[in-house]
Amino acid sequence: MKTLIKIIIVCLLFFSTYGNAQSQQKIEMRIDSIGNAKLTVSMTMNAQQWQVWNSNYGNNPSALKRDIERSMPAYFLDDFKLDKDDMNRSFNLSLNAYGVCEINKRGKWIVDTDQKNAQLTELAENKYMLVSSPLEYGGNLQQTFIIELPNDAKNIKVDKDAYGKSVFEFDMNPPSSGFNFMRWSGIVLLVIGGGWLGKDALKNKP
Repeated sequence: MKTLIKIIIVCLLFFSTYGNAQSQQKIEMRIDSIGNAKLTVSMTMNAQQWQVWNSNYGNNPSALKRDIERSMPAYFLDDFKLDKDDMNRSFNLSLNAYGVCEINKRGKWIVDTDQKNAQLTELAENKYMLVSSPLEYGGNLQQTFIIELPNDAKNIKVDKDAYGKSVFEFDMNPPSSGFNFMRWSGIVLLVIGGGWLGKDALKNKP
């Protein structure tokens, strides 16, 4: 599974090497008890970066939404919300991403960090911080990730995947089938209801 964190920052940070100024970005990722995530991305820029970002995305939020969706085809995304602060040259983007976590063959829940030997700081129970300066951005970008695991997550530990990258591994009850059943049965009822309305309209047609 390609890491959600890495994919989303690629869409937002093409401008981070524009100029020599150090940029800082904060990404908060809150995961719920069925493996979905609420993502919040915030960043403050210098004048040049702000001008470039505005011309590409800030003045055209639909382009930002489209590019993120294209870069993340494995995930269902919704509830995009972009707030800009022109005075302070900053933005705040929030969205929902479904199916962020996966369950491995041993029944453990997994969240990738995409970092080798990640230096994680435990802020509170089930809440961690990771600070990174990706080499692909020339050292001009510092990212602070706040990863909040579900309250139901137990026996949390940091392990390594087949590529030596750090991953969160924890125990949690799998999502109940009732959740998906209720969701899809509601959609089916809507479709059936539309069919009934169509039939009634044809019967009553003079």
